[in-house]
Amino acid sequence: MVILKNLFKSFGEVKICDDVNYTFREKGLTCFFGPSGSGKTTIFNLIAGFDRSYKGEIEVNDSKLNGLSIEDLCKYRFNNIGFIFQNYNLFKGYTALENVLMGIHLESDITEGEKLKRALDLLNSLGLEEQKNQKIETLSGGQKQRVSIARALINEPNLILADEPTGALDSESTKAIMEILKDISKTKQVIMISHDEDVLEYADEVIELDDNKIKVIFKKEKDHEEVAIAYEVGDGKIKKEPKLDNKTAKSISLKNFKIHMFKFILAAVIIAFGSSAFVASLSTKKITNNIINDFKTKNFFYNIGTVPTLINGEKVTEDISELYDDIKANENLENVYYQYDLENLKIKNGDKSIDIPVKVPTAIAKETMAYGNIPMTNKNEIAISSNVANRITDDIKGLIGKEVIFEYINKDGESEEVKVIVSGLTNSIYQDFILSDDLEGKIYENAQIDKENPTAISFTVKDFEKIPDVEKELKSNDIGVFTKANEVEAFQKSFTSLLKLYTVLSYLILIVGLVISAIILYRVTIERYTEIGTLGALGYTKSNINKIIFRESVYFAGLSTIIAFASIFVFDLIYKMQFGYGIEVNFVSIAILVVINLGLTIGLSGFINNKLVKTEIVAALKS
Repeated sequence: MVILKNLFKSFGEVKICDDVNYTFREKGLTCFFGPSGSGKTTIFNLIAGFDRSYKGEIEVNDSKLNGLSIEDLCKYRFNNIGFIFQNYNLFKGYTALENVLMGIHLESDITEGEKLKRALDLLNSLGLEEQKNQKIETLSGGQKQRVSIARALINEPNLILADEPTGALDSESTKAIMEILKDISKTKQVIMISHDEDVLEYADEVIELDDNKIKVIFKKEKDHEEVAIAYEVGDGKIKKEPKLDNKTAKSISLKNFKIHMFKFILAAVIIAFGSSAFVASLSTKKITNNIINDFKTKNFFYNIGTVPTLINGEKVTEDISELYDDIKANENLENVYYQYDLENLKIKNGDKSIDIPVKVPTAIAKETMAYGNIPMTNKNEIAISSNVANRITDDIKGLIGKEVIFEYINKDGESEEVKVIVSGLTNSIYQDFILSDDLEGKIYENAQIDKENPTAISFTVKDFEKIPDVEKELKSNDIGVFTKANEVEAFQKSFTSLLKLYTVLSYLILIVGLVISAIILYRVTIERYTEIGTLGALGYTKSNINKIIFRESVYFAGLSTIIAFASIFVFDLIYKMQFGYGIEVNFVSIAILVVINLGLTIGLSGFINNKLVKTEIVAALKS
């Protein structure tokens, strides 16, 4: 029996009911009649346990609803109430049979086979045998409401609450539904709210809110002996616990995931792309280092510097040996040796040759290459100027890689020949050349030169990155030096800027992906407010709903992580094609990818779904 005692409800200054006392029939069909906005839905929500903000008492079989927690009110609805809604509130993407079963999944005292049989019997009795496996979207309004009725009855409640059950139906369907409700009311208590006068003829009593009080408009005499309804409520505690087993939770969550598959995939792809791009950016430093190392290997001469000891025939210092010792003592330098002027040199290519009367040491730091490369150590190579090349061949480009003869005067005053390979052509306008440093050192040892008056000191900077620092250090000690410091600084700045730019872009991709995914997931969430409200009406507690939604989040996270794995290998392939180096996918990068992806997907969906689950049932149903 439902009893209202001294019930007071208002919204701000607007009173809905004031000191209402009323006892509903134990059986039969009670129609709460009145226009929209009259307050009947508010009292409906109070009896349903959707709204706990009121004064007074609502008793169900001597138990007070206002003494129950939100969780216990879910149990109360599960044990006692079947809901029929104006807009059906059926689950989209589900069949008629699946929708009916949603009303009994929480019943743990009967087998799955018994649940299925009960659902099929109800559908058959309501004339829906042929529509049981149809998606709910394909049914007519009348058929949808019958499915809703079957769902309301499947858990065998004592009280049916029907909210405008015929409001969305035509007259023929209205008549059919009202006859069904009338038949149900013979054994159960049916409280229906409506503003349709055509349904009044089916009611055993008609009530309305008048001046904030319940007023009886019409009431039939009781034609049967009323028996107290056995609500499963006693001493403020619910006897039957609504339980959702893991198997059923998994089945429902998979169903929901499939229904919203496209949007989940879209959000998963965006997050996966963002997280994999971010992880790829973390590897750009290694790629940058590889490119720098590759550059250093191909352009090792950037490390070679020169300190002139003679300028216009004058010594730069009185003690050249002291200058040499200072340079050699520098821990950042190696391969330090004197360079000298060479005289009476000749370069021969077949029957052509060129005489070079005097060759002063070349400051490699000031040279640029037209073709090919600077000579490498231990290669017996020579790079010649275009001026020289034009004198010994008609095809200067064809000279690269070919063997020529380098001739000089040794200690004994005799001509000595060395076979060398042309490694490249310099842009020098003079009759100039550059030898491999080790070969140059050997020639200085064996040549007829004035070793008391070196022309320059050559050295090699050990660490490519230290070249600018070495130049600054030497110049701070008043040592004139030629290095590629400016080019190295520009090179380093360009790669640093590129690395920063890529990192910023990766963060932006990650953030934009997160925002877009949040919007997509939020859109999915908005569409599911009514679904969550309906589950609450059916008695699903927050823990039961979370069981379903958490699994959906896990599927979403798993899908996104799989896509992220594929994306990171795509990035690796692109990097190899673009730079010649992959991002080196390893355990650490995979671990970072998994942590970021799971953190984003679980965290994002958890945050959004938390708001969804916490939404009040009334607000969820209205949305």
